[in-house]
Amino acid sequence: MASAAPLLGARDRLSRMLERLCNKPAHRVSLAEAAYTIPDYRQETYVPAEATVALGRVTLGYVNRAPQPAMTRDGRFVAMMAGELYDADSVRQQLSTTGISPVGESHAELLALGYQSQGPRFFAGLEGHFTASLWDNERQELVLVNDGFGLKQLYYSELDGRLLFASEIKALLTDEAVSRDRHVPGIARFFAYGYLWGEDTLYEGVKCLPPATCLVYSPRDGKLQQETYWSLHDLPRRSPATSEPSWEGLTHAFQSAVSRRAGEGERLGLSLSGGLDARTILAAMDQARAPVTTVSLGIPGCLDHRCASRLAEITGCPHHRFDLNASTLDLFEENLRRMTRFTDGHYLDQCIVLPTLPLYRDLGIEVLLRGHAGELLHMDKAYNYSLDAEAWDIHDDSSLEHWLTTHLQAYMLREVDRPLFACASQEEIESLAREDLLRALETTRGAESPLERIWHLFVTHRLPRETGMSLAKIGSFVETRVPYLDKEFLAEVFSIPLPSRVGDRAQADMLARLRPEFLHVVNANTGAPLRAHPLREKFAGLRMKVFAKLGVPSYQPYERLGLWLRRELADMVRRILLDDRCLDRGVFQPDTVRRVVEQHHRNQRNHTFLLMAMMIYELGQRDFVDGELPEEKAPSADVDAESPKPALASKES
Repeated sequence: MASAAPLLGARDRLSRMLERLCNKPAHRVSLAEAAYTIPDYRQETYVPAEATVALGRVTLGYVNRAPQPAMTRDGRFVAMMAGELYDADSVRQQLSTTGISPVGESHAELLALGYQSQGPRFFAGLEGHFTASLWDNERQELVLVNDGFGLKQLYYSELDGRLLFASEIKALLTDEAVSRDRHVPGIARFFAYGYLWGEDTLYEGVKCLPPATCLVYSPRDGKLQQETYWSLHDLPRRSPATSEPSWEGLTHAFQSAVSRRAGEGERLGLSLSGGLDARTILAAMDQARAPVTTVSLGIPGCLDHRCASRLAEITGCPHHRFDLNASTLDLFEENLRRMTRFTDGHYLDQCIVLPTLPLYRDLGIEVLLRGHAGELLHMDKAYNYSLDAEAWDIHDDSSLEHWLTTHLQAYMLREVDRPLFACASQEEIESLAREDLLRALETTRGAESPLERIWHLFVTHRLPRETGMSLAKIGSFVETRVPYLDKEFLAEVFSIPLPSRVGDRAQADMLARLRPEFLHVVNANTGAPLRAHPLREKFAGLRMKVFAKLGVPSYQPYERLGLWLRRELADMVRRILLDDRCLDRGVFQPDTVRRVVEQHHRNQRNHTFLLMAMMIYELGQRDFVDGELPEEKAPSADVDAESPKPALASKES
């Protein structure tokens, strides 16, 4: 979705923004890009004669198919929407009971009618994945809004007498007036945490709309007002008298969440692994009402492939395996550039999912379900938010801040033994990151305990800016839906006592109610079935580690990124990071960059994520600031499990 308001040459400027949203490079589309077969997007625009506002959207056309813009009957509100409402039918019925009668199937119309009758509080009751712009013809105001979890990005830039906004930064950068100057606080937070926080981006002139936010802009006086219409504090809570785990209630709420995201008549897919999150989604699906195709990703013979195949076999759904093989590494750099373009260089990604995107299209999948946010049921395995023994000893603000600082920050920078940044000192980087954390912590006050505040940060800060970027990448080819981020379901999750939200207890109980046979399929994260005896689970984990080190194919993890960067991808790392363009950009200290590269390649230190972050930042600068796009080779999608493929080196050296 894109807009420019108010402006001269509105139609031409909007057209340039929409072309960039179609994922075309700034200056040309190479033959390789054409071979990659970017989907044919549908463009829709609204540009009135007076050109006070210009609205447009680019859509795959798989969901929320009604033509846009939508307009209220009285002509007061014009709406343009990216994404969808999962509860559109119930919203339509609720509006009808108040005397408001929608005239079509447009989700954008529902947003316009609801806002006209109730204002921002209308958005608080919605389940969906969307951003929208509403133009108020009566007040001559522009209203921007996103969903409660903010998983669909909306960026904006305040210029002299006008406001630009778009779902991707690259669209804003088609306007030369938007500052491309580096935003040092954003750089600090990206490298301190691995993702951006709050409104930050890597560019001085661009901001990101926070989750559950309604932004009102008046072109007449340039006034900009921002309002948060919903927060996790608004979730209903059970009274202490009924605080024992309600596994039945949790299971029912999850089934409802999955059902809302698995409509009849849609061509559904599910990213399936050997873990628990996607497995639980599959268990909750009604295959008769909403058939699903499953896809797994990994090194040939890995446990994830084997477990996913078995789960699909039990449910009788078609399953496809995508093997990460030598050809994947041959095209790694091209895919890294594409991923950077799809996410505006704002996503620290392993870049192993991107080759599967054409596969989803080839399989006819239009809507892909993902297991993101399943970590809320096992917060001892939630990346750098994972609760450990120290977390359970948190008792006040000081110990909470200390835990968050030591766990969330510096996982990329910890191994760097000299100053890395040229644009700011290490002290400034740490100070900026700490300021972000303290501001975010203020929004969690009112949670029932310090550990609940960690949960809140995970949902309100990590998921929008990290998981949201993953969905943006995949959303270039298919629509995405995340059942775990559902308000009814989260209300049940937050009503469960904290000790029950670690380990696999919650999901094991849900699976026992939904698909008991899934309990017997090995959990690829532990090497043992669910509810196995602790000794068996411990032995299985030890066996996995030993056999993985020995290079036994069936015990390999689904990727070996650190090893690949050291061996097969070493030339790519040097070509990007040791190039004069990177070393002379003024962001990193050249000698430290050289040292980091050599330490990783010599296996002296593990700089996997730092190398990826620096390459993504540099490629983003070349694409969006320098306008340089080297020639690319076209990737292939090998999906035939029976065809021979060159093997990846997978044994640790």
